[in-house]
Amino acid sequence: MRRTAWIWFAGFAVWVADGVVSLRLHSTQHAQLAFLVAMVFFAAGLFYRRQQR
Repeated sequence: MRRTAWIWFAGFAVWVADGVVSLRLHSTQHAQLAFLVAMVFFAAGLFYRRQQR
């Protein structure tokens, strides 16, 4: 498997940024969803990072 775990971490960063923007715009439901999806991306990144060894 190629070293592609960084894609998951990039997705994590994008979703966290989206959550922060949503909080600034007072859209709490969208922010909660964005942070939840960010956690899924982070877990997937850790999972795929461990598989490469």
